[in-house]
Amino acid sequence: MSSPVTRAPRADAERNRRRVVDAASLVFAEHGSAATLNDVARAAGVGVGTVYRKFADKDAVLDALFDQKIDALVDLAEHTLTLSDPGAAIRDLLLGVMTKRASDRGLDAILSAQSRSSRFAEELGRRFIPVVDQLVDRAIAAGELRPDFSGQEVCLLGFMVGKVADITRDTNPAVWRRYAQLLIDGTRLQPGIPPLAPEPLSFRENAEALGRAN
Repeated sequence: MSSPVTRAPRADAERNRRRVVDAASLVFAEHGSAATLNDVARAAGVGVGTVYRKFADKDAVLDALFDQKIDALVDLAEHTLTLSDPGAAIRDLLLGVMTKRASDRGLDAILSAQSRSSRFAEELGRRFIPVVDQLVDRAIAAGELRPDFSGQEVCLLGFMVGKVADITRDTNPAVWRRYAQLLIDGTRLQPGIPPLAPEPLSFRENAEALGRAN
């Protein structure tokens, strides 16, 4: 009598899950919280039943996208830290964060749940902000960044540009870059500029404010 065959996890099942997650990333980037699982299924080229077999609801899909968003921000910060020019590095970081938020409305959807918003703040505080602080310190020491700039402000600046992108998406989808440049130029050290006031929010206060905004 032959031994029963032990089936390995189906490779096509994992491919389908990956296809759904990749499609969800694109769909939520474009539509934000308005995206539905039907939209995800269409983009993935699968039936909506396949999506529901992988994910119980939209929140489960957004949970799956969570690490992707965190990793992208950390990778950006770590890459800019390898640049030899401290001024170029901090400006690349700022533009990179602004670009991610302007082109990806999925982050707002992810932060719409308090549990994910709190976890997002914790992960950024642990993995992202320490690298940002190194970039800020280097740029200030090199005279490339105003000394009252704080690394805690990077995410809030990205959010500001993202909101410009949201409200101009249907009229001039590239105009956010103008305001990104204005903000980035405002971080440069220039003679005679008055100090910033009041004091910046702490990272925790920033994170809580961003969570409420979503």
